[in-house]
Amino acid sequence: MRTGWSEDALVDLCTRHGVSRAAIDSITARVPQGGAFALVQEICAASDDDNLGLHLALEENWSIGILGVLGMSLTNVREALETCTDYLHRLNAKLSTTTFYMDENGLPHLRVGPAPPAPAPPRHLAETILAAGLMMLRRFTGAQIKARWVSFRHAAPADVTEHAALFGTTDLRFRAPTNELVLPTYALDLPHRTADPALATYMRSQVNAMLETMEGVDLAGAVRRCLREAIEQGAKPSIGHVARSFKTTGRTLQRRLAEAGVQFTTLLDQVRCAWAMTLLRHPDASLKDVAARVGFSDVRSLRRALKRRTGRTLTELLRHDHEDASS
Repeated sequence: MRTGWSEDALVDLCTRHGVSRAAIDSITARVPQGGAFALVQEICAASDDDNLGLHLALEENWSIGILGVLGMSLTNVREALETCTDYLHRLNAKLSTTTFYMDENGLPHLRVGPAPPAPAPPRHLAETILAAGLMMLRRFTGAQIKARWVSFRHAAPADVTEHAALFGTTDLRFRAPTNELVLPTYALDLPHRTADPALATYMRSQVNAMLETMEGVDLAGAVRRCLREAIEQGAKPSIGHVARSFKTTGRTLQRRLAEAGVQFTTLLDQVRCAWAMTLLRHPDASLKDVAARVGFSDVRSLRRALKRRTGRTLTELLRHDHEDASS
């Protein structure tokens, strides 16, 4: 994606779309999907190459990412497609739209992007993903795999000669319901010449570590929500109370939070302080009542917790809120 872009222009592009410049060259970076799509759309719009998507897939120096490294180290095409699409979904369960499945005729399908009524991804992006997927499998196996057929949601370009040459088929279906690469059945059992069991084990551990970190962040968010609900209802939640809502024990929850680098008491303080500040914005709020309502033993404990959490005194926080409201 860097072709034709100076370093300064690339930095500016990434900044405008909320994408870290370092992420472009990282195999483990996670990029916001909206920012990534906007970035790709701008790159495509700035190009006069009508087949930019295909040409990007043909680049020799494109990065295959952490899942690509895992895929190439696995035994064969079937294992790579099953494993990597599964991890893609687990890494981004809400937004992942990549699917691997077998149809009733035993043909393997790799589907990317959403189906209608969701908007179709930009043409060049869809073509890059499908073409790069096929090129990757060819690189891993050393075999010149040809697609059985390929479908795209977008309209056909004026000339599809390059598409037919790259995919190895003239069965190109445009304005289709989905973007799909359909492979011959034999391709699934093609061995990878890049197979490396030791590397596969290591890469699985790296991807699993990423998942555990993400799950830890999600767990902390879930605990915060549980605490907020309890405190808003006037309860004084303990770790045991929260653990029961997760159908686990207090000890297990404490261990899982510790593994994610979070302490239950820290989360409890965060929620108490945030709810206290919300309540204190009411003109007739009483410090003593608010402290009791959010679970502090007295006003002094509330003041200390806010100072510890924000670095500001309660007076400074309230003054800052008042100034913001007046401006």
